[in-house]
Amino acid sequence: MIRLILTVVLVLLSPVATALDAVFLDVGTIETRGWKLQGIHIALTDLTQKQQKLTLTIDKLSLPLPFDDLNLINIHCSSFTWQNKELLCTQGRAKMRSKRWQSPAANFSFHIREMQSSLKLTDLQLADGTVAIEAEERGKQWEVKINAKEVKAAVIQKLLQQPVLFELKDGRINFKLYASGSHAQIEDFALSTVLNDLTVQTRDGRFATEKVTLESNLEVQNHKGLWQWQSHSHFKSGALYIEPLYLEADGQAMVLDAEGNWNGMNKRTEIQSVSYKQGTALALSGSAIVHYDKKVKVEKADLSLHSDDLQKLSAIYLKPFFEQTALEGITFAGTINADFFIVQNSLTALTATVNKLAVKDTAGRIKIEGGAGTINWSDDEIFNRPSTFAWQQIQIYALPIGASRILFLSRASSFKLLEKTHLPFLGGIIAINQLGWQEKKQQDPEVYFAGSLNKLSLEQWSKALNWTPLSGTISGNIPRVEYSNKTLSLGGELNIKVFDGDIKITQLASSGLFTDFPKLYSELEINNLDLDQLTAKFKFGGITGKLSGFIKQLYMEKWKPVTFYAWLGTPDDDDSRHRISQKAVKNIASIAGGGASDILSRSFLSIFETFGYDKIGLGCYLHDGVCQLMGVEARPQGYAIITGGGLPRIEVIGYNPRVDWNVLMERLNRISTSDEVIIK
Repeated sequence: MIRLILTVVLVLLSPVATALDAVFLDVGTIETRGWKLQGIHIALTDLTQKQQKLTLTIDKLSLPLPFDDLNLINIHCSSFTWQNKELLCTQGRAKMRSKRWQSPAANFSFHIREMQSSLKLTDLQLADGTVAIEAEERGKQWEVKINAKEVKAAVIQKLLQQPVLFELKDGRINFKLYASGSHAQIEDFALSTVLNDLTVQTRDGRFATEKVTLESNLEVQNHKGLWQWQSHSHFKSGALYIEPLYLEADGQAMVLDAEGNWNGMNKRTEIQSVSYKQGTALALSGSAIVHYDKKVKVEKADLSLHSDDLQKLSAIYLKPFFEQTALEGITFAGTINADFFIVQNSLTALTATVNKLAVKDTAGRIKIEGGAGTINWSDDEIFNRPSTFAWQQIQIYALPIGASRILFLSRASSFKLLEKTHLPFLGGIIAINQLGWQEKKQQDPEVYFAGSLNKLSLEQWSKALNWTPLSGTISGNIPRVEYSNKTLSLGGELNIKVFDGDIKITQLASSGLFTDFPKLYSELEINNLDLDQLTAKFKFGGITGKLSGFIKQLYMEKWKPVTFYAWLGTPDDDDSRHRISQKAVKNIASIAGGGASDILSRSFLSIFETFGYDKIGLGCYLHDGVCQLMGVEARPQGYAIITGGGLPRIEVIGYNPRVDWNVLMERLNRISTSDEVIIK
């Protein structure tokens, strides 16, 4: 360097110098500690003037790792000094170039020494915004600072050139970046970002933003390959789509804070704490350990959730996952506090407390009002912490269940009622003595139930289901019903008291209950039903007296009878008053294609409203789709369905002993839906 200066001085002092206007010197290349200057040119101009100009131009400046992808080109320094092992440019211009883009010229300065080097770029034009860069190296250590303002996202998209996974459509980006390290290794990293009206969409459409305003900060420290990080993000406005969630900051800003560590060698990150809040809808906090390779796996997570607005939580975070499932159309309201634990991507424990719970279903399947309780669950088979749930009203389809409470145990894949429960239902009580559920792998669950019915109102039942109004009550005992191995079975007898009589159901069994081809088997015994209560409010017509009978060997497929042997008629010991309305006579006659006659004259049939009878009886043996009919007595040309008794008396004779089952059902349906009856 001294030789260079002496050479310049000698030139200036020589007589030849008075004839020169400028002196040029090409140095070539200087390289030190990863900094490489190529094409160095020094010029001393205006030699004939009182004040000369010394300028430096450099074709290319290559930076050390980890910034070796960036190069400075066309460097021009109008103010520089060059001393032994030191090169200083205090006023210059340069362009920055990478593999994908090249910037316009920007203000540039640098200072290169043996143990310390630095450079600065200011007013660098990038994507219609400005960027300032400062970089410094001291010994083995380096640091860099970048400050970008009002960078246009859409212009950045053009600079990227090659296809990427996302598309930047609109918005501006501001960020400040600080990084420091040793050689090619980053030791400290900090990034502060402000996104304004950012609109982005990935190529697969699974992630998108619209007019998002977001502020975020990220700090990272590297300790021997273990990266410790802290982050804060504030989603102020706009919309965010993360399949299938659609999040909108509509006056309730979303804030995410997290910290943890990350090890790139074993592809594992430990989230030591995380907190996410969105107004009153959701507050989520906890910790987790996540392993990622080809798939993301949650090794362990402890999370707590709180919501003062379960309705909003349901609409934002649950509804998208319910779409096109059995839960579609179900919404929740109320408050919730929940703690849940995850191991190896599986939920292992849950505690959830709800208050003022309301559940609604657009399909009308279920409705809950005034729900409150605590649900405890664990995948541990010996878990024994009970759960409780109370409600003001539950409605299943159109059937309401009044206020009550249940105490139960839920663990692993099972549910068990811990105490007898009484449910107010249709003016009466459903008593549940036993109730349990056990899931089976690759099978339908096992379910058992035992209880009783006490004075359920038939009037309320028929009104709820929009049936023809009925009168009376239903009571009965349900000893034990089990569902196992796709088969529903009844242990013992199911006794139902209705219409002042009783119905006994035995040998009840069903297979394939939840398939497309369910089968059902059963036998029924019917004793002394009051016909007046049974028929009083039907369009069928009124009848007084008693009715007994049976249905044996009942077999159904897809809820349609395939075969049975049935009989319904007047019991032998019935001493009650026997009367039948004219309308009932006509309808009974139409069922079997028969006719009615009185002992005086057929013309009197239209005069009287009711008639006396001795017995009523009709039986059917169903086989191969044909019903073989039978009556109280045989007649030369058929069978008697009603035999006369008292005055005016009447008989109904059936003439067709064999009737197609579908035709018979059509006749019954016509009777139940119309006042018009055709007698054949």
